[in-house]
Amino acid sequence: MLVMLRDQLRRKLIPSTVIAASKLSSPRQLAARLYSACGGRIRVELYFAFDDPYAAIALPGLMQLCAGRAVDLQLYALLDRGIEGDPAAEARALHALDDATRLGHRLGRPLSRTRPLRREDCAFLAEWFEQARGSAGRAAFAAAALAQLWQHSDGAVLPSSFIDVHRQCLQRLPPVTAPEVAAQLMRNTRQLRERGHWESPAARIAGEWFFAHERLPLIAQRLDHYGATPQAQVTTA
Repeated sequence: MLVMLRDQLRRKLIPSTVIAASKLSSPRQLAARLYSACGGRIRVELYFAFDDPYAAIALPGLMQLCAGRAVDLQLYALLDRGIEGDPAAEARALHALDDATRLGHRLGRPLSRTRPLRREDCAFLAEWFEQARGSAGRAAFAAAALAQLWQHSDGAVLPSSFIDVHRQCLQRLPPVTAPEVAAQLMRNTRQLRERGHWESPAARIAGEWFFAHERLPLIAQRLDHYGATPQAQVTTA
């Protein structure tokens, strides 16, 4: 049995690894290729904020891209993001909405919201999402909430308008927010910054960062290089 396994690795893994080494630029990326070739699942992290219109483009696009691949999609909601004390934050928010609106039209997912949102407007959604950690419908809830928030509504954001989304995706009513939830959301931001990024929606694969709303084709290319081609079921958390 060990001899057969050794021969199989020699025939399949070593040639593909040599090819991969010519395409990938870091030891961490090559390690991801080796891990995938040995049957491991590639970890894809997405850090996103509900008040970010780009997230309404990035999350469903990334979920669709990862579906059918040997990928573990890890989702982290953010409250704090961006450059602390950024004097151009308001202008950036307006630009992000204009840009995401154009991108949404091109992708067939037009946005309906006409004004930027603040983190306070969407904090309850991040808290509900964080409290659903470990639930099977967690990613679906995030995608549905972002769609309702940015594509199917305008004006004030009311928690009561999202109760049905929570119930349909997670099979229960929204929870009462616990004190530790805010601390976990802050840990998500701290982890994002410690790993070298600062903004939403940021995807990380084998140590490489991508702005997910505009780099989905490149992310697909990277996953193909790592051997996570569309053939196995994605898991999300």
